[in-house]
Amino acid sequence: MAVFLGSIKGLRVGLNLALAIALHNIPEGVAVALPVYFATESKWQAFKLASLSGFAEPLGVIIVAYLFPSSLDPEILEGLLGSVGGVMAFLILHEMLPLAFDYAGQKQSVKAVFFGMAFMSARFDAFELPISCLRYQLASGHELVAVKEQS
Repeated sequence: MAVFLGSIKGLRVGLNLALAIALHNIPEGVAVALPVYFATESKWQAFKLASLSGFAEPLGVIIVAYLFPSSLDPEILEGLLGSVGGVMAFLILHEMLPLAFDYAGQKQSVKAVFFGMAFMSARFDAFELPISCLRYQLASGHELVAVKEQS
């Protein structure tokens, strides 16, 4: 949902969100595959279930594309993006950070969170995309055109 809504906001926002979520999907896939592999001792079963869990996000984009028009009011769009970000931040701070404290210790966990946030912040500024125009052809037949100005 965040990638689709971010793409409506602008090409740079959508691509940055897509990259952040793609980086997030690597440990998520490992977290799904490892327990399945150790339980079944089948690499194929672990791969299938990890891949199946990864298809939830593209399916979510398709569903959201049908639910929200491309001409969504900017205040509603920003509210939805803020809500998604708030849910993600809550889950990290409430669920994952205490678990990281247990396994890696408080000092290492705080360093990891800091460097992760610093990396993503620097990445947002460092990568300017030389794309002048990108078209998304939605399943409903509507076209959303995101244009990035050349500096």
